[in-house]
Amino acid sequence: MRRTLMLLGSAASLALSMAMLPATANAVDDPGTLILGGHDATERYDWMASLQRGGNHSCGASLIDKKWVLTAAHCVQNTAPADLGLRIGSPNHTTGGTEVGVSKIVVHPDYATKNPNGDLALLKLDRAVSQKPVKIANDSGATNTPSRIIGWGLTCPTRGCGEPPAQLQELDTRVVADGQCSLSQIDGPTEICTGSDKPLANACFGDSGGPQLEGEPGDWKLTGITSRLGSLVPICGMAPSVYTDATAYKAWIKSTIS
Repeated sequence: MRRTLMLLGSAASLALSMAMLPATANAVDDPGTLILGGHDATERYDWMASLQRGGNHSCGASLIDKKWVLTAAHCVQNTAPADLGLRIGSPNHTTGGTEVGVSKIVVHPDYATKNPNGDLALLKLDRAVSQKPVKIANDSGATNTPSRIIGWGLTCPTRGCGEPPAQLQELDTRVVADGQCSLSQIDGPTEICTGSDKPLANACFGDSGGPQLEGEPGDWKLTGITSRLGSLVPICGMAPSVYTDATAYKAWIKSTIS
C-alpha cells in the first residue's frame, strides 16, 4: 500500500503541467478554463511569464532577474533550451509582452533524488528583458498567512477538459497546515500547502511553475512555485495544492544566477 501511495505521489508532481495536453495553435476564450475558482487578473504582473513549447502555453514562470526566470523542475524535464520559449509581461499568453528564448536550464539537484521534492528550475534567457523582476520573500509565512496564486491553468477540474484561455487568472489563497497535503508526501521545510476558502478552488493543469505570492497589490513578493496537487485524486480543487517554497531555496537561486 505504501509503495502505491509513493507512486501516486510521484505522478502527482506532473499533475499541474500542460505538457501532456493537446497543443493548440491559439488559446480559446472558454469561461470554464483557468485557475479553478479564480477570476480575471485585477492588476498587471509584469514579471509573470508563460513558458511555451511550439508557441503554446505549457507552464507558468516568474521573472526574478533581467535574464532569469524561476519555474517548476517538472515543467522542463527531458527538454533542451531550444525547445522552450517565454512570453513575459503580458496578461495574455498569446500576444503582447516580450518574447524570448532560453539559453540554459538549471534544475535543482535535489529533484533528481528526492522527486517530487526540489521541484524548481532556473531558466536563463537568451537576452535581458525590460520588465521589472519580482522579489523573493524572506519566508513563506505561518499557517493562515494570506497569499495569491496566478496562472493560465484550467478551471474545469480534470486533465483534457478544456484548453488554456488567453487571460491571466488570479485566486486569493492562504497557507494551510501541512497535514492537509500529507497524502502528497509534502516536505514541510521546503514546500507549502496552499488552500482556498472557496470550495473547489485552487491551482489546476497548466498552472505548474507559476507563483504563489504574499503582500498586497503593487507590492507582491514570491513565496512559492506551483508543484502538484495535494491529493492523490487527479481532480483540481479537491484538496489544497503543494507549492515548492522558493524562500527555502533562496541561497541556491542567488548563487546560481550570480
